[in-house]
Amino acid sequence: MQRQMNVAAAIFYGIFLVAASLSARAEAPREPISPEELAAEIQSNTQFLAGKSLAKAKALLEAYDDFAPFGAALLPNGEVKFVWAIKPGELAAPETVKLVLNSIRLALRAQADEGRILGSAVIYRYRPNGGEKTEQVNMELEYLTGFAQVLATEYEMVDGEVQYEKGATKPYDPLIFPAKAGS
Repeated sequence: MQRQMNVAAAIFYGIFLVAASLSARAEAPREPISPEELAAEIQSNTQFLAGKSLAKAKALLEAYDDFAPFGAALLPNGEVKFVWAIKPGELAAPETVKLVLNSIRLALRAQADEGRILGSAVIYRYRPNGGEKTEQVNMELEYLTGFAQVLATEYEMVDGEVQYEKGATKPYDPLIFPAKAGS
């Protein structure tokens, strides 16, 4: 009987030590992330998302010669999921492109509001007006920190393959991860 009580006490004491250890770890202050580390994370993650999105746009252009706007979400585990308002291979009527873009933005915004995604991209093909022949893929990149940038990448079709050329970036006001009121 005494031995059973000693074993029970040892088990209880062991559980107490583990719980106390976990509690102490939970209360231990974390090392703050530096602005440089945060900037590097944002750059790395948005470049990764942009790369995956440009590859998807290239595949769609090569397969269908065009694509309807689509979205991409960067999940916390590093996975990229694509968001479609129109099935790949189908095109949006010119008068519905704005509706399609807004639908994609709303879907991504809902995921951002619920904290399910770290970053987003809204991807669409841009055709300049007038005599210009240069076409481009535009991408609205955002990150949960409020980072927002449009990436415009020119491309050319050569023997049925997309060749990306020069690109340019420009900041813009975030639509998917807008700044919270009071922050």
